Amino acid sequence: MKISLLISLLLLSTSNLFASEALDSSSMKEIEAKVLAQGKKYGVKNVLAVFDIDNTLLAMPQNFGSDQWFGWQSKNCMGKSPLPKFCTTANFGELLDIQGQIFSMSNMIPTEQATTSVIKNLQAKGFKVIALTSRGYAFRNSTERALKNNGMWFVDSAIGPKHGYAGNFKPYSLKNPKRNGLTKSDIKKMGQKRPRSTSYMNGVYMTAGLDKGIMLKTLLHKTKSKFKAIIFADDHKKHTVRMQAILGADSKIDLSTYRYGKIDPEVKAFHAGDKEASIQAWNKLKEVTKVIFK
Repeated sequence: MKISLLISLLLLSTSNLFASEALDSSSMKEIEAKVLAQGKKYGVKNVLAVFDIDNTLLAMPQNFGSDQWFGWQSKNCMGKSPLPKFCTTANFGELLDIQGQIFSMSNMIPTEQATTSVIKNLQAKGFKVIALTSRGYAFRNSTERALKNNGMWFVDSAIGPKHGYAGNFKPYSLKNPKRNGLTKSDIKKMGQKRPRSTSYMNGVYMTAGLDKGIMLKTLLHKTKSKFKAIIFADDHKKHTVRMQAILGADSKIDLSTYRYGKIDPEVKAFHAGDKEASIQAWNKLKEVTKVIFK
């Protein structure tokens, strides 16, 4: 009786080998320390670090075109008639086009002085480090330019083929989720959302606004990658929650998610302010565009 009880306890403990944790931080150095600690615990080759881009690795030096600006426009302007004066458009596709124009023209800056050095240090120590963004594949050129300009490049720390996969691909199938490493439960958790075209090249996964937990799980399957520990950082809580819902349920992965808040003061100030500077910036951009492209 005692032997059977011991065996049952051992099976229970091994079935829950790793525990996930949801954390908050406004410090890249703190996130770096977690990655390093996991590297000591499991071995560097068994640890993956995943970073969002907008307001996590990089931020706009102005509010116009920023993540918070895009959220403000999409929340208050889509489908509105008559269109409020502060809106650029009532059509989401057109809003994405405008955002793309701003990406192509604007510089970006690291969220912290230490951000670039943290990424480089983890890469130098041999960790696999990738970027996972909600941006769509159409923004790849401007996204990679912004990363390179700020000293962040992920080719040598990428998972899977060194340069990724040429072209775009649908990351999963609702009818056959197993083909892409998913379960029916995963599909249910992410709300049966139809897949969009995504892109994974040079260590940057562009997921077109899809569930980031689902996206990372399918990417691990596609690249045949297995890790004992994953650290994920994103400024939006919804993304860390979704990551926990999908990969946090995997007893074979020690998952640590960080809701990154360094840019929170700027985001809060924008939403609380009158936004006049952003409105004027859009008006000036329209005027200049009309003059140049008659």
